Amino acid sequence: VAGFVRNAKVHFIRLQAANDAGNLDDIREFTTPEMYAELKMNLAERGNAAQETDVVSIDADVIEVAEEAARYVVSVRFSGQIREERNGPLESVDEIWHLVKRREGAGGWLLAGIQQIQ
Repeated sequence: VAGFVRNAKVHFIRLQAANDAGNLDDIREFTTPEMYAELKMNLAERGNAAQETDVVSIDADVIEVAEEAARYVVSVRFSGQIREERNGPLESVDEIWHLVKRREGAGGWLLAGIQQIQ
């Protein structure tokens, strides 16, 4: 579990950086097609507005593990603080990420959904 949580935190920070940079190739690499489409739409709505997210602190806890017919699903609750602009105010983060992985074949964990708690 500790290794999974560590990797989940890395994915959290990586997604923030890819989103800030508008790097759709990086986002596609670790999201499901449905999640990718949603994030791509969010980026298009943002337009040319600059975004620079600073993950000040982030904690992660595995809150649920499920085995479905074709995949595993792990829900990870993230909490912490971020800044969404340079020298901006601290904002609390409290959300659950749903990560999926096929039971058979190659492929890693993919972000399938984000559920806001606040």
